[in-house]
Amino acid sequence: MIALVDCNNFYVSCERVFNPSLEGRPVGVLSNNDGCIIARSNELKALGVKMGTAMHLVPPFIRRQSTLLSSNYALYGDMSRRVTEALTEFSPDVEMYSIDESFVGFQGFDPTTLEAYGQHLRETVRQWTGIPVSVGFAPTRVLAKLANHAAKKHPGYRDKGVCKLETDSPATQALLKQLPVTELWGIARRTGERLRLMGIETAWQLREADPKQIRRHFSVVQERIVWELRGQPSIQLDDMSQPKQQIMVSRSFGQLTNSPHDLREALRQHAMRAGEKLRKQGSVTSTVMVFVRKRPAICIY
Repeated sequence: MIALVDCNNFYVSCERVFNPSLEGRPVGVLSNNDGCIIARSNELKALGVKMGTAMHLVPPFIRRQSTLLSSNYALYGDMSRRVTEALTEFSPDVEMYSIDESFVGFQGFDPTTLEAYGQHLRETVRQWTGIPVSVGFAPTRVLAKLANHAAKKHPGYRDKGVCKLETDSPATQALLKQLPVTELWGIARRTGERLRLMGIETAWQLREADPKQIRRHFSVVQERIVWELRGQPSIQLDDMSQPKQQIMVSRSFGQLTNSPHDLREALRQHAMRAGEKLRKQGSVTSTVMVFVRKRPAICIY
């Protein structure tokens, strides 16, 4: 079994850790230039505010009852590291997929205990970091993504925040039959449109499709998604990742400093780490930007 652990409304949750008065209130986090909303609390979603909404298009009556915050990526990166460290207490096999998602391997664990173990994981991460998470267990990464989606959205799992899906269980089949194929991990909108022309509109229909035919019309990655839906592990994280267009390395100092030596050392370490990430994905860059910020701490990006 593998689990996808996903932080709920991550940027908003990070802000709430350091400002508990935001709990229960509509909260949004804005993009770099405060131009649009890139993260929403459940309360803000309930008001009908969509992801990516331009700030000036938010109705005045919603803005008056909401808190809209500038983004703080140094904070989010540090909180992501803390969550990942907490996950390593539950399994040595942790693969960070994004700033707020990680795959966690649970091979060899008793399947009958996983849901209780997932609850313990959620409680521990919340206690250690203040961040709420949802946990989806399944035999493959694609199904784990679906399980996590159910743990967040499906009435039967939402209250617990944990969902375990078996390959051929009635619950898995029901979820696949009602899920649009475009909501599957790895199926983009254009791919979904082409699949629709082939009569494939749901995740279940893709699961039942001929894998070789899917490969002929699309690629080996789409074929592997079919096998993953059938419970056969076929995808590694590298299969689903694209080279990043922007690399950020940041870290807060433990205390305020005005030492040029400290700044030079931090810049040297951050540039080295950014270079390692750049080389790992086989990319080059034409621009390097350095930012220094004070209050509450000095950070270098």
